[in-house]
Amino acid sequence: MKKALWITLFSFLFLTGCSGKGKLYQVLQPDTTYEKALVYTREAQIIRSFETKASISATLLNELFPKKYPYEKGVVFFVGVISDLKAETFEKHFRISLNGTEPTSIVPVERHDTLYLQMPSVTRWGKYWVVTFPPQSSKHLAIDFEIDLYGAVQLTFQRPMPRR
Repeated sequence: MKKALWITLFSFLFLTGCSGKGKLYQVLQPDTTYEKALVYTREAQIIRSFETKASISATLLNELFPKKYPYEKGVVFFVGVISDLKAETFEKHFRISLNGTEPTSIVPVERHDTLYLQMPSVTRWGKYWVVTFPPQSSKHLAIDFEIDLYGAVQLTFQRPMPRR
C-alpha cells in the first residue's frame, strides 16, 4: 500500500514537472473568483405537481467584479435557467424583475465566454444571461423569476455594508 502511494506521488510530480513551468502551481492555487461567486449566488427551483420544472440561479456581479460592475451604473446579475421549455416558448413566458423594476438589458452569455467559465452552477443544459437593472437604493435586493406555465420564485440578496 505504501509503495503504491509513493509510486503514484512520484509519477504525479514527474509528469507535472514535464509540463509547462508553473502548471502544478496553477492546479494547486485556489480559484478565488469561483469561491467568491459561490458566496453571491442564490439558487431555487420552480416546482409544480411535485416535479421540478425549472432550476434558476443568480450571481450578483456587482460584488464579484466591483470595478467592472459598480452599483452606480446598475445592479447586474449572471442569471442561469435550466428548463425543458423550447427557446421560443421560454422567451414568451419568462419574466424577471428586481424589487419590482424591469431590467434595462439582458445579454446572452455563450459557453466560450470567460464569465461563463468562472460562474458556479453552470451546466450545458442551461441558458445564461447577464441581466442589468437600474441602480437601486435599497440594501435588500429581491429578484423575481416567473414562468407563466410553471410558477414563480424569488431570490434575495443583501448588499454588504461598506467597510470603514
